[in-house]
Amino acid sequence: MIDVVQDGAVYAIRMSRSWFGRPFYWTTAYWLDGLLIDTGPACTARQLAKLLARLPVRQIAITHAHEDHIGGLYLLRRQFPDAKVYASRQAIPLIENPQRIEMQWYRRLLWGEPQPVQGVESLDSVEDRLITGDYVLRAIETPGHSRDHTSYFEPRYRWLFSGDAFIGGRDVAWTPEFDLFGVISSLRTLASLRPERLFAGSGTVRRTPLPDLHGKISALAQLAQEVGRLDGDGCTTAEIVDLLFEGEPRIKVWSMGHFSAANLVEACRSYNAIVAPPAADAAPPEARRMRGSSSNFTDSSASRSSGSGDVRR
Repeated sequence: MIDVVQDGAVYAIRMSRSWFGRPFYWTTAYWLDGLLIDTGPACTARQLAKLLARLPVRQIAITHAHEDHIGGLYLLRRQFPDAKVYASRQAIPLIENPQRIEMQWYRRLLWGEPQPVQGVESLDSVEDRLITGDYVLRAIETPGHSRDHTSYFEPRYRWLFSGDAFIGGRDVAWTPEFDLFGVISSLRTLASLRPERLFAGSGTVRRTPLPDLHGKISALAQLAQEVGRLDGDGCTTAEIVDLLFEGEPRIKVWSMGHFSAANLVEACRSYNAIVAPPAADAAPPEARRMRGSSSNFTDSSASRSSGSGDVRR
């Protein structure tokens, strides 16, 4: 299933596998002046290729090497052999060998499996640019959703193509690969650009994106604080999931646990360990008992230990 929405010079090409005639989950490629950003999943590749037969494609840029963003690349590369293809340095090995993505069965069922594509060129930093006839887009590193994620920003018009660096709505389930520190840091980077249009991977175009970006940052940071508070109260992961999310969402069942609220709780813990490491009094009981047993050490041995230069990691 394909749906096309035009926003000025930008065409949002939304793609989804349909179930009983209804879209299951949208992912989006954006066309601008001969540049295509992302290529959707393999299951809609033929529909996308047919649609793009009416539009010039001179360049293709990938935000990240997930199957719902690179699945159409193989067929498009055959259809547009002269088009340059760009991605981050970390994404290229995954595009060349999609087996490295290690997709779970539900992802294969939902999106299909990408085929390998060679000859992708590296485009990693703000110094690298995508130049079309009328626009210049800069590559912005935005890890978090994945390590290889890149967003693209047109500074003159302040258009931001964010891929999955920004996902709207309330977060209730994550995969183990998502990195909360990276997500929040990347969102802050995107907010600092002060975009006036945000073209998200879902296909939703936000015309006043700054409140959405700041709202997402605040919501995630607050969630991490709540997890930290409940951890301090001695709550287990299951108890935190019940208190903050009223239990696990249905996506945990059909993804066989790959997406879960428990993963999101763990992501918050990892984030808190970086930005708000626990105080000594908040250490687990086992650690406190171990510290208590160290009272048998002599003052001189304690002094030697404290001078060893250990750093918390």
